[in-house]
Amino acid sequence: VASFFFIGLMSMMIPLCNVFGALVAVCLFMGLFDGCFICIMAPIAFELVGAQDVSQAIGFLLGLMSVPMTVGPPIAGLLRDKLGTYDVAFYLAGVPPLIGGAILCFIPWVHERQKLKER
Repeated sequence: VASFFFIGLMSMMIPLCNVFGALVAVCLFMGLFDGCFICIMAPIAFELVGAQDVSQAIGFLLGLMSVPMTVGPPIAGLLRDKLGTYDVAFYLAGVPPLIGGAILCFIPWVHERQKLKER
């Protein structure tokens, strides 16, 4: 959850970097958190679907991730053509991970409530 949240935060910080060193630092942190997120996908898929279907689950996750990766750059280009800057594209790219991270924070609470209802 923290990795997902920080990926969104680092995406939104890219337009704020006025110095090349700051951009390098933001990109390093973004790469670190992205690596953590990618590494944890397989164990989570294994936990959710079991050993039998884990390869299909990982393929499905990567297939879903390919949609925004493919559609995002042309949309960013359109925003740049209309607005004259890429800043809005970076801010918008950071919103879904921030929302996703916030939603994922509620999973333990929901899980605990379900346990209480079962009792």
